[in-house]
Order: sequence, then C-alpha cells, then structure tokens
Amino acid sequence: MSASRQFYPYIDYAAHPAFRGNDVAPRANENEIDDLVVRIDEGLAQLHKSSCRDDELPSAFERGLEKYIASLERAALQSSRTERMSDWLRRAFAHARHELLVEARIAAMKCRQQDQWATNDQALRIAEKLQSDGMYACHLDLETRSKLRRLCKPHMDLLRERAKQMRIERIVYNFELFSEVGQTLHRFFKNHRILDGLRGYVGSNVNFAGFSLEFSHDKQIWWRDVYPDTGLPDSKTAYMHYDQGHRDPKAIVALSDVSEDSGPTGYVKGSHRAERSGFLHVLVKSLDHCFQLDPAQSDNAVWYRERFTRKYYRGEFLHLPKSFQSCSHFGDDILDESPLSQELLGREVKLTKDVGNCIVFDGNYGIHRGAMVRNGERFVFQVVFDIDRPLPLPTWMFRRSRGIALRMLGKGN
Repeated sequence: MSASRQFYPYIDYAAHPAFRGNDVAPRANENEIDDLVVRIDEGLAQLHKSSCRDDELPSAFERGLEKYIASLERAALQSSRTERMSDWLRRAFAHARHELLVEARIAAMKCRQQDQWATNDQALRIAEKLQSDGMYACHLDLETRSKLRRLCKPHMDLLRERAKQMRIERIVYNFELFSEVGQTLHRFFKNHRILDGLRGYVGSNVNFAGFSLEFSHDKQIWWRDVYPDTGLPDSKTAYMHYDQGHRDPKAIVALSDVSEDSGPTGYVKGSHRAERSGFLHVLVKSLDHCFQLDPAQSDNAVWYRERFTRKYYRGEFLHLPKSFQSCSHFGDDILDESPLSQELLGREVKLTKDVGNCIVFDGNYGIHRGAMVRNGERFVFQVVFDIDRPLPLPTWMFRRSRGIALRMLGKGN
C-alpha cells in the first residue's frame, strides 16, 4: 500500500513483539476498506480546495463524502467482535466526521483569505520556518522570563507539593487567559510577531486561546514501562505523538533551564509534511479519543495508554481493519534500531536551554514529545492557539475586565 493511503508513521503491529500470539483471521473486505479510504481522501482534497462558506460546508460534505464514510463505517463494523467494540467504532466515526468538518472549515477559510496575512519580515520568517520545519524556536527576553518566574513562584511551589502525592498523573495548573501571566505571554507572542507568523503559516486568523503551567520531575512514572508483560524496554522514541484537534497550533514556553535529562520538548522537523492519508490521520485520533475500557477488564488504573499496556486490548486492536491499526501516541511502539526509529530520532530537535526556551509548532500533524524527566525538574507553559475569527469586542472587553477583577481579588495573576 502506498504511503498516501496509510497513517504516518506506519507500524506493522501484527509483527510487533507485544502483539504476537493474537491469532486474527484475515478480513475478506480489506481491499474494499482501502479503496474507500482513497475515495474519502480524494473527496477531502476537493473540499479543501473549495471556498465554501461555513453554512455551505455541511451540505457539500454530505454530497461529496458522506456516502463513502458511511460505507466505510459499515465495512469496519463487520470486523467487530463485541457490541462494545461496535459502539466504539460508531462513536469514533461520528467524532471523525466532526473533526473533518472543522478542518474543512479552516481550509475553506484559508482559500477565501489567502492574501490577507502578508505581514512584516519577522512574521514572514516565522511563517516560512513553520512551513518548512513545522516548528519555530526562540528565546524569551530576560525581562519577560524573570517576570513570569516571579508571578508563577506560588504556583510552582503548589505544584511541587501536589507532586509528592501524584506519581502517575501529569501535574498542571490552569490559568485564566486574562490573568497577568496570560497578558505577559500574550504581549511576548504579539511583540515578537509570533502570532503574525502563525497567521501567515495557517493562512487565517490565530488567537492566543489558553495556557497552563506543567510541572514534571524525575519521580514520575506515567510514561515508563508501557509493555510490562513483555519485557520490552522503553523505546528510544517513547511518547512521540500527535495532538488531538484540528490544526490548532501550540507552544511550549520553558520557565526552567531545560537540559537533555530534564524532559526537553522534542519535535521531528518536517514530520508535519510527511505523506499520509488525511482521513486516516483524523480517524485514528478519533479511535484513540473515543476508546472506552471494558469494565470487566479493569483493575488498577493505568494513566497512559492502558489499551496497549493490557494484552486483552492489544488483541482487540488487531481485530480492527488493517489500515485502522495505528495510534496517535505511537512512539512507545517503535522498535529501537529500526529504520523508522533512526529516521525520527535523526530529525528530532530538542528544546534545551541552548536551543531556546520557546517553541511554537504544528502539534496536530507534527510529531513531538516532552516532559519525560530523568533527572531534576521541569516547569513549562503549555500554550494553545486557536484558528478562528478574533473575539468580538464586547466579549474581549468582558473577559479582560473579569481578569482584572480576579487579579484585584487576589484570585489570579
């Protein structure tokens, strides 16, 4: 099968050591499923080239794509071995339809507005870097970084205390967007033309939408030992993944001086441009998002990738159509020293203090990871942007006033 008809990166899970021993008979309709995926990708390409208004998109989607997606859903359900699995597939297809429509809306917006985002030289350089590499790295100026550290010190102390009882979960503090911390970050993104650069890359308006402070430390175990029953070591590409979502860019801003051992953000340059099936890229993430555990199989909770940690779910995974057998968080499944491992590791850029302390990137289509601390600790902001129209002035004024009021009451900074 050609790369354009697969999820990227392709992993043959039936041959993977953790999946061997699950005897699953070949499905008779694999060729039918592959052909339907091709038809859907062709329809998506046509839809993305259109300049449909938002109110026209649902009917255009229905006319051009729905019959193929519905046929694919029926064909996929033939491989289901339980009603729970059938329900999972139905929910995943419904979620994928929604995500595909959102992505089509953004593509149509770009077609209508493609000439409106030419800006200054710095913004153009950022946009070109995002286009070629999928990422842009830079340093915060010392004044901004010192101010953020001062404002966040109480929250950093709080997260350190919380971490003493939490070794499995990720540890975060969510800020108000219009807090003083939020306004400081927003000024940095605006003044350094990062928002303009993102707008040039996306071809549409991009807003600073939200952020949180994450604390990672070397006692956390959430990312370790994904296959405990197999004896497989942690992969060198562990936790490489794609984000959920529909092309919303993101940023990581480090408050700590991050070293190679303290969980630097890593990004595989150019991975956002890799050849792949656009439909499967969305559907696989929807399968991950909509998966639910079987109550009869649950005992001790596993925070990260439980359906791969447990042999029962790995067997279920192999009952999916072959082209569906992928995962958005695939890094743990890549065998060390394989050509795929060497390719991804060879193109990975790690955001240590020497490289920068801010990275902006396409996390939906670009491969990345971070927070796996082997020594010390790491504080970073996880920043989310959204691709949408600017907030109406009354809404912006209300939220801004709310942020000021919370700061005056001592409930947000």
